[in-house]
Amino acid sequence: MQEDEILIGVCGAHMSGLALNWQLVELDAKFVKKTQTKKGYRLFVLENKSPIRPGMIYDSNVQTQIEVEVWSMKVENFGKFMKQIASPLCIGTVFLEDDSSVYGFLCESDFLKGNKEITSLKSWRNFIK
Repeated sequence: MQEDEILIGVCGAHMSGLALNWQLVELDAKFVKKTQTKKGYRLFVLENKSPIRPGMIYDSNVQTQIEVEVWSMKVENFGKFMKQIASPLCIGTVFLEDDSSVYGFLCESDFLKGNKEITSLKSWRNFIK
């Protein structure tokens, strides 16, 4: 990774070919790799968002890994990307299966109460197909 780049992990509508991927592409982000989180992540459906998308949280009580894509973006474009992210989604540290970490989508846990949990599917793509 170059000094002027930031790695972003996406687990839902921003993944390749999905509804919000254009937000990454428009800011000249480049696909780096497909991987998984380390164990301890849960995935929920945020049906009140358009398009629907997942909300991912870290929970040390579970052993589940979630599929993510890592994208590289110029630091100068990261602020423009952040301005498009609204609550309950946010950007935080997401730990990957290789013990590295990236900035990535997480969800404010209070908003997940009553939402459908899809952690067992291990991937947003497995839910939407």
